Amino acid sequence: MSDVVIDRLTVGEGRRFREIRLRALAESPHAFASTYAKEAAMSDAEWEARLAEGTPARYVAVADGADAGLVGIFMDERDEVPGTAHLIAMWVDPAHRGRGIGSLLVDEALAWARAAGARRVGLWVVDANDPAFALYRSKGFAPSGRTMALPSDPGVTETHCVLTLD
Repeated sequence: MSDVVIDRLTVGEGRRFREIRLRALAESPHAFASTYAKEAAMSDAEWEARLAEGTPARYVAVADGADAGLVGIFMDERDEVPGTAHLIAMWVDPAHRGRGIGSLLVDEALAWARAAGARRVGLWVVDANDPAFALYRSKGFAPSGRTMALPSDPGVTETHCVLTLD
C-alpha cells in the first residue's frame, strides 16, 4: 500500500474537491444524500467555502498519482449522544477498489475523530451496498437500529451504524 497517500484537502483545493466529489456522485448516484446535478451547479466560490469552513475534515486518497477516494468527518452537534463524530461522503474510484484504500480513508477519519475528542462515530450506509457494510463492520461499526430513506432518492433505504471509540 506504499503507493497510496492520504491528503487532507485545504483551502485553495476547491477545484480538486469538486472534481473528485462529482466523480463520486456520477459513479454512485444512489450512495449519497446529495445529487450530481445539485453539486455540479455549485460555483468555485462555494466549493472553496466548503473547505474554508474546516469541517467536515475532508481527505483524499491518492493512488498511483491520481485522486482515488474521498471521505469526510465532522463532530455532529445534532446527534443525541454528545461527543459523536459523523463520517460522510465515503467513496473509492472503481478502478482502485480492492486495494484497501477505503480502509485507509476510514482509518484517517477515525484518527481525526479521536484527536477531536469524539467518543463515538456514526455513519449512514445504503442498505444495498454490501462492500461498504463489510468495510464498516471490519472497523467495528454496528447497526444502531435506525434506518431512513436516502434524501436524494427516497426509494433507497440506508442504515445508521456506530462505532464506540476507546
